[in-house]
Formats: sequence, structure tokens, C-alpha cells
Amino acid sequence: MSLHSAKAPEVIREDWYRAYYAAKGAERNSLLRNPEVLFQSLAQEAALVRALQSIHVEHETASVLDVGCGAGDTLLTFLRLGFAAGNLYGIDFQEERIAAAKAKCSSIHFAHSDATKLEFADETFDVVHQATMFIHSVDEGLSRKIAGEMVRVTKTGGHILLCDWRYAKPGSTAYSALTQKRIAALFQVRRETVCCGVFPGPLVPPVGRFFSRRLPSVYFLLQGLFPFFVGQVTTVLRRL
Repeated sequence: MSLHSAKAPEVIREDWYRAYYAAKGAERNSLLRNPEVLFQSLAQEAALVRALQSIHVEHETASVLDVGCGAGDTLLTFLRLGFAAGNLYGIDFQEERIAAAKAKCSSIHFAHSDATKLEFADETFDVVHQATMFIHSVDEGLSRKIAGEMVRVTKTGGHILLCDWRYAKPGSTAYSALTQKRIAALFQVRRETVCCGVFPGPLVPPVGRFFSRRLPSVYFLLQGLFPFFVGQVTTVLRRL
């Protein structure tokens, strides 16, 4: 996303998603039809579960917001983990993805909304989550607004879960890695938040997709023995 572009950020991001699936195919991330996806997805879910275990959240009563929720898959995972549907909220800038999310589970609160201007009061949520959103947000001004809103709506003592890629695609201006240094700047670590843990997730896509398809039995062994191959992590912040 360029600061010099005449297009609105939402239009640019919609263009990116359309171009991505046009180039990669609709089944690029299909669990049923693409064997490259299974262990990447399992690793991402395992990181989320470990992150939630680490914060000892009261899942039956905790309120959760998923920023950039897409079609709602992560909130369905929260639902499966025992969180109450009435306490789950998801927002996304793509109307068609929100429509798909509502079709999956009408009891979860999904809304088409702008992440830079969240329509919630201060300190509303126990857990605020995002997955693979900041990797696509290369406009740091926009990213700071989103991060600021995520902190604002998190309760004091509540947690922010950042599930994102720590490496960007070499040579591409369409990605901005969510490194620990970038997290510290965006989320005012040690001033407004504190980092409580970092949990390894999927391997870098070329490696992870290969092993998920060809050698799934060694996927998690590789993750443990060679941490530099871990491309995505879930970082847990606590609001001060």
C-alpha cells in the first residue's frame, strides 16, 4: 500500500486479494483440495491454542474481537475451544467475506467495518486478535492507527494476539513483515503494552508447503529443530 497512491487503502487491499487468488487459484488455501495447506494450518492453530493457554483466559466469559476476521475461520476456532458465540466479534473491510462469515455462524457478531476506526468503546474486550493483516499493511501510518485502535478497545490487563509473518517476501513492496521491532513500535511495548510470549507457527511457505505435502511426519520436528524456518509466530501482548 503506497502513501502516494490515489486509491483508498480498502480499495488497494481488495485489489491485492483479487490479484492473489486470480494468480494462485481459488484452491490455493483449501484444506480439502491442497495438501500443502494442512500442516501450515495445524501449526497456526497450535500457536493460537498455546497463546491462549499462556494467558489463562476464562473462555466461557471472555469477550473477543478478531480484527480483519475475513470469512470468520479464526472465530470458529474460538467457538470450538469453548468461547461463547455471543461474546465473539469480528470485523473486516471486505463485505463479501463478512457475508460469508455470517452465513457460517449467525450467532457470532460480524460487521463490515474500518479497523482504523473501531466502533467499540474503550476497554471493551478481554482478547483482541488479528491474523496475517499487518503483513499486508505497508503504510505505517495506517498500521499505527489500526494498532492504536486495537490497544484502545482492549481492557487493562487484557491481551492482544498477533498472528503474523515475521518475514516479508524478498523484493516485494506488497508486504511488510511484522517483526518484534515493528510490534514494539506499533503497539508501544513497555509503555502501553508488554510482550508476554511468542509462539511458533507455520514454516516459511516454500518450506512449509513442501513438507506438508511431501513429508508431513517431520513437519513439527523441523519447526522445533530449525526455528529460523518458522515464518509465522503468534505474539502475545498484555495491555498495561
